[in-house]
Amino acid sequence: MKRYKKWKVILLVAIGCFIAVQFIRPRITHPPVTGEPDVPPEVSAVLRKACYDCHSNETHLAWFDQISPAIWLVAGHITEGRRVLNFSSWDSIPKDQQKGKLFESLNQMQFNVMPLSQYTALHPAARLTNDEISILKNYLATQLAPLKPDSNKAAAANLQYAAWHPDSPVVKVLPVPNGITYMPEYKNWEAISSTQRLDNGTMRVITGNDIAVKAIREHQTNPWPDGTAFAKIAWDELPDAAGNITPGEFKQVEFMIKDSHKYASTKGWGWARWKGTALKPYGKNAMFTMECVNCHQPMRNNDFVFTTPTQHTAASLPDTLGLKLNEWKVIASGIQKDQTMSTLYGNERAVASARKGAATYPADALLTLVTWKQQPDDHWFGAVIPGIVASVEQVQFQPGNISPLYKKYNGKNLVADKTSEEEIKSRIAYITRQRASVMP
Repeated sequence: MKRYKKWKVILLVAIGCFIAVQFIRPRITHPPVTGEPDVPPEVSAVLRKACYDCHSNETHLAWFDQISPAIWLVAGHITEGRRVLNFSSWDSIPKDQQKGKLFESLNQMQFNVMPLSQYTALHPAARLTNDEISILKNYLATQLAPLKPDSNKAAAANLQYAAWHPDSPVVKVLPVPNGITYMPEYKNWEAISSTQRLDNGTMRVITGNDIAVKAIREHQTNPWPDGTAFAKIAWDELPDAAGNITPGEFKQVEFMIKDSHKYASTKGWGWARWKGTALKPYGKNAMFTMECVNCHQPMRNNDFVFTTPTQHTAASLPDTLGLKLNEWKVIASGIQKDQTMSTLYGNERAVASARKGAATYPADALLTLVTWKQQPDDHWFGAVIPGIVASVEQVQFQPGNISPLYKKYNGKNLVADKTSEEEIKSRIAYITRQRASVMP
């Protein structure tokens, strides 16, 4: 009997505490809607179903969401969700970033990052079917219209290039809010891959430091070793009348630095970004890194890295043909109308000459143009990356006024090509007149 009374008292106390805690609860506000995405109704329905409870001011709570202590967890998700992306204040997002937010949302859905699994476990109606994801994907596919020549963008790129002095001492660059300092040596790291972002009209080259390159060669990339560093360099796309694209204005450089202990709170990576040739640090405070983590969340099973090292780069291809791959540094990149993409590399003499804007290359300068067939990026809808290699071309400059040597290898097996004299002259001229991409 005494034991029964003891448990009865415990039960009554527990019930009393449960009732009391219902009066201690966070306040979930519902500010007015100031703007929403201008999308078709069927697309809006998908976003509302999967996103709006946490990513809008139109939150609808189930009865069990409103019981403490669950309400505290729910309130935390809503606060964080609105901070990352709020569809009810769409007008506060810069116009040039709105479309990108929709592409990011799609990629989160495709990789089952969003909606959160713990949310859909209790709210099964928020689960998206493949058909519903396809509605958003098909809509965004219509937003990938090819770029047209833009004289204003071309003029801006020319002005930026004219003002670029790569040999000048690097001015003092402020660190980003989380304390990471700028690394100017990124422009001389080896190329890892490249990508074209059709969703925002940019082209990018990804370089990696020696530790990253070693990890690629040894197939130790998941996880990447501590000390790995990547730089993702982005330019505006500059299309010409023929449909070929070259780098326009330098937009930004982003860094990922692996240190599983120092950056444990941000998935083992330090994140940093500097924008424009003024190298303005990105982020209002150190919390900007959560934006990076959230974007890379779909790659959580790939150590949060989107980039797949490309075939036939210095980091991935053994030097069996005497191509001197260890001397490759990025000079420029391009995207051709025949659905290929290329990167122009050079040894130190070639790179130094190209970045100075010299009219001719000195003796012993070596240029290598690698061209790949494009393929869709499985990690990001709206992007394309290098696929099967189409060709590798080299131009080797010699002492005196002797014509440069030209070699061409075709296909993934790099079969030597027998090129006509006329085509050799044409290809040498094409390769040597490519302008170095601005990399401050």
